[in-house]
Amino acid sequence: MGVACIQDIYRCDTCKSASDEYGRGCKHGLLFPLFLVMANSHKCENYEFDPEKVKLHLQKKENRKELKNETRRY
Repeated sequence: MGVACIQDIYRCDTCKSASDEYGRGCKHGLLFPLFLVMANSHKCENYEFDPEKVKLHLQKKENRKELKNETRRY
């Protein structure tokens, strides 16, 4: 049995309405993602792609790779 987070289902981490890069704090209401689940909605009507958040995700991923490679050297 798999576990899914509401933010993963509705892609909150790449939405302009999210307060941070992790998809927390929807500007339409903190319980708005929960409302979508209760309404059995398959997608968020307010979703708007934010390329800046994707760039931030990729940058953090690269930083983790570099840090991992540096720790292997020592």
